[in-house]
Amino acid sequence: MRGRLAALLLAATTAVALPGCATVAAPGTGSLNAGGPQDTSRSLRIMGTDFPYTDATVAAFEQQHPDISVEYVKGAVSFEEGSVQTLLRSGSGPDLLLVNSGPGRVGVLADAGLIWPLDEVFATNGLADRFDPEVVRQTRAGNDGKVYEIVEGLDVFQVYYNKKIFAAHGLDVPKDWQGFLDTCTALHEAGVKPLLAGARDNFAGGWLLGSLVQSSAGQDKMRDILAGSGAFDDPAVVTGGQMLADLIERGCLDGGQAAALDGGQAEAAFWRGSGAMIVVPQGSMANARQDGVDVSGFGAFPMPRRDASTEAVPTAGLALSWVVNKSTKSRSAVVEWLRWLASPEYLAMTAAKGRTLVPAQVVPAGLTLDPAVQDGVEKVAKGTGFNPSVYLPDAAKEAWYQAVQGILTRRLSPERAMQGVQEKLAAGR
Repeated sequence: MRGRLAALLLAATTAVALPGCATVAAPGTGSLNAGGPQDTSRSLRIMGTDFPYTDATVAAFEQQHPDISVEYVKGAVSFEEGSVQTLLRSGSGPDLLLVNSGPGRVGVLADAGLIWPLDEVFATNGLADRFDPEVVRQTRAGNDGKVYEIVEGLDVFQVYYNKKIFAAHGLDVPKDWQGFLDTCTALHEAGVKPLLAGARDNFAGGWLLGSLVQSSAGQDKMRDILAGSGAFDDPAVVTGGQMLADLIERGCLDGGQAAALDGGQAEAAFWRGSGAMIVVPQGSMANARQDGVDVSGFGAFPMPRRDASTEAVPTAGLALSWVVNKSTKSRSAVVEWLRWLASPEYLAMTAAKGRTLVPAQVVPAGLTLDPAVQDGVEKVAKGTGFNPSVYLPDAAKEAWYQAVQGILTRRLSPERAMQGVQEKLAAGR
């Protein structure tokens, strides 16, 4: 697992290259600098998500760099399914890939020597002066202390709720866990689905359980556990798993349905008004708004704490990151793309053309973001907890997802589910 974590998930998000000269060293040999047999091309092949702003940002880059041609292959690249590893090991994959972020994914690629470290970009561009020191430390949290990812953005996870449904049943936003249970019970008794979830593809199940675990254990304990000084079978974490089981037992969540639906299906049902609440990132509302959904009747709140005396905060996690193929023949062109990603122009263009991720860069005053994204920026600035899926090493992350599925389908007790995560986590340390 990659080193000590710190308080803010703004963290590795700022592993970005600022405009200026950049030299990036590979482990033991060479760099991304121009020159030599490994820098023979002025073309870039990039593979990643098709954002609303992708075409515009590629066109702007080519206009600024008329000697560099870009082929952007649009499509999701899944770490979990192994497609990232396969592409990088092939020796003929893209120069850059946009992949799922975090130590549990990017760290594995780095440890395998498949991607370039980017730490010299920090040293030559003074990032330590531009970003919070804690942010810089988290970008260096790997086994070798180097940065390997340029994070495109964060996700901030809250409970989104249907204001009209709440108002129709005389309900207020709950302030503590007991209030949340009471709200769910009232909705269930009124024939309304209190909470929707779609865990078939694992991601959304991890968001939900992560929010419940934080409600019980708190962000400080979860930080310590992920950093290596605690355990997932800690009673406070097990209680978070029990909270999920309690929601199912009380009829607040249909566990079988949640295990059968994927995240997109559950989100679509929520925005149609088929349920009162759902745990999703800010991008869900931002995307719904772009799709023409009237989201004015929806709001969000952090999952309430089990301890009513402590303030609830959202969980958050790195979402997508750019990594550089160790086999690239376009090193100097790659450096130019990295510098472009970190520029104020790139951030402004993505904000204007449909950005749904909380920016990895510090957001300058006056920049207009989607309201849900802006809310995420403000939440991160105040402090957030952790989405375990991002920070767990690969085997423990799979056990985490199995814990979600096991509790939802009642095949695993919360105790056994969390023991399974801890067993894999301990084996990987």
